[in-house]
Amino acid sequence: MRRFIEVSHPVVEGMETYRPLPTPRVEVLNNYDASRYEGKSEFFIASLHLCGNTGTYIDSPRHRFRAGADLAGLPLDRLADLPVVLADVTGIGRAIGPEAVPDTDLRGTAVLLRTDFSRHWGTDRYFSANPYLTAAACKRLVDAGPALVGIDSLNIDDTADMSRPAHTALLGAGIPICEHLTNLASLAPHGGRLHAVPIAWVGGATFPVRAYVMAQD
Repeated sequence: MRRFIEVSHPVVEGMETYRPLPTPRVEVLNNYDASRYEGKSEFFIASLHLCGNTGTYIDSPRHRFRAGADLAGLPLDRLADLPVVLADVTGIGRAIGPEAVPDTDLRGTAVLLRTDFSRHWGTDRYFSANPYLTAAACKRLVDAGPALVGIDSLNIDDTADMSRPAHTALLGAGIPICEHLTNLASLAPHGGRLHAVPIAWVGGATFPVRAYVMAQD
């Protein structure tokens, strides 16, 4: 039997994802009471104004590199139906080094790093001292060739390091990054398949996804 496991945060008006970026705002264009369909039907239409870095989102290479692939240019085989390899790094501390990278064939997989930092989501604690990948860990990942790398943390980099080595290495190798994942404790180390597809935004660098894992019971 197939089971769907949510691994993304819902988007809620006013939610904070990464300070000081703007929070989502909803504009109602047509509510039920204002529907003008001769009393035969009613519809709700709204606009959602948000920063691309909202909730659980995908970073494309364009996020880091001017000439990098944008969201519309990301191949679907780097975003959808990816075999999951879960790395439980909950006991390591903030800096996640190369020893934490699973010693298995990672080609074409979604490597998801479980830190459990997502338990701080919605609190001030979420915005400081986040777990992150070291440059050495990213080099090992790039050499291993996964399709995507994700983490349940504020940032895949140490936010105090302005050179952003993880973004530079992974996006430079064409590997999209999924940040602000959640609920990774519900996943098995192997066996599920990740779907995390953003809109095909030409020129867009980052955008939210409803990420989920299909698991077999």
